[in-house]
Amino acid sequence: MDALYNVILLLHILASIVGFGGLIAHSMYNSKALRGSAGQAGMLFDATLGVTNMAHYALYAVGPLGVILISLSDGDIEFSELWISLSFLTWFAMIGVAHGLITRNLKATAMRAKELEPSAGFQDDRPAVELLKKVALGDLLVQLLLVATLGLMIWRPG
Repeated sequence: MDALYNVILLLHILASIVGFGGLIAHSMYNSKALRGSAGQAGMLFDATLGVTNMAHYALYAVGPLGVILISLSDGDIEFSELWISLSFLTWFAMIGVAHGLITRNLKATAMRAKELEPSAGFQDDRPAVELLKKVALGDLLVQLLLVATLGLMIWRPG
């Protein structure tokens, strides 16, 4: 393997860590926000949205870096391999879930927290809890897709 391939591999892995780590970490923030006041929850959601935006940029980079790796592999990895196609499919699914379930509902949850009395218990607000359940579902789906993608890259089926 040449130096350029290794640099791109490093960037691919780094983008994966930042992207998926950011999305996984905000599950913890959301859980903590649920147990606090609306004022505390609002601050945590603002921080979570910042982390999520950064994670999305890293997540966007993972796929193109993977394409470059395949192109630089000197035929060792082919675009026609099943695990490559499935890996792209899971990557697109993760982006869809991240935007469709997580970010959209996280923004709505943050807005709801700001509408409530700052000292009110956030977990007592049914609409906020329902929005946060959708975020949690998105978190779970992204995490399952990540495990599936890692399995594909390790065992390379097909």
